[in-house]
Amino acid sequence: MISRPDIKDVNLVVSDFDGTLLGSEREISSRTRGVLNQLQELGIEFVVATGRPPRYCDSIEEQTGIPTTLLCANGAVEYDPTSGTVNQLATLDLDNARDLLIDIRHTFPEAGFCAEMGSEFVAENKWLELASRPGDSDIVDVVPLLNERVHKLLINLPDKSADDTLTLINPLLKGRANAMHAGLPFVELMPPGVDKAFGLRRLCDERQISATEVVAFGDMPNDDAMLQFAGWGVAVANAHQSTQEAANEITDSNLDDGVAKVLERMIGA
Repeated sequence: MISRPDIKDVNLVVSDFDGTLLGSEREISSRTRGVLNQLQELGIEFVVATGRPPRYCDSIEEQTGIPTTLLCANGAVEYDPTSGTVNQLATLDLDNARDLLIDIRHTFPEAGFCAEMGSEFVAENKWLELASRPGDSDIVDVVPLLNERVHKLLINLPDKSADDTLTLINPLLKGRANAMHAGLPFVELMPPGVDKAFGLRRLCDERQISATEVVAFGDMPNDDAMLQFAGWGVAVANAHQSTQEAANEITDSNLDDGVAKVLERMIGA
């Protein structure tokens, strides 16, 4: 049975952001910022792996208080907020993306769709309505608007939880996409084989870091593969059941500085 690694054997710490690192009032606590600063002093790289698109990530480095590598869109995009550089790591096959949405809509005519394509975001008015998102869209069908840069599709079914939506659409995927969710009322379709572990593995290869040198934190099913990839995976107490099962350890919730408490124990603070 593996045990929590010594901090001297860790070269990279990666965390989900929303629901994991963010605490009350959607801010990182001073306690968490303090331990992240200790990581920097120890020469340990800190990475945020988030489902957020780059346009919602500009404040992350300021909030963490240290240089922070960003993996966005569930590992499909690297983003440097300092330069504004977006490096797209993976895309859906365009024909598959179009056909998949057509198949889902044929089975569930009430569905709402949106798409992330590089730095571009297009959303049907139905999706915005179902997701309770602000916006005035006159788009009724995103399918004709998809292009070769599409890296994420989002699907919302009325009155269905994300878990229920996953169950309903899974028979329609047929290997054309990797489905997951982040606890929000919609499902995210990524390119086959692409998830946070995909982006993290690529980063580790670049840094010549092995998975055993990685500690990962998460709270939702889109974090599961990342926790399983890391040498030590930690779920916060508020995590989805599947994420707790994917983890080596369960810590306190994001509201109770769960990430900070594990790192403090590892550092000996």
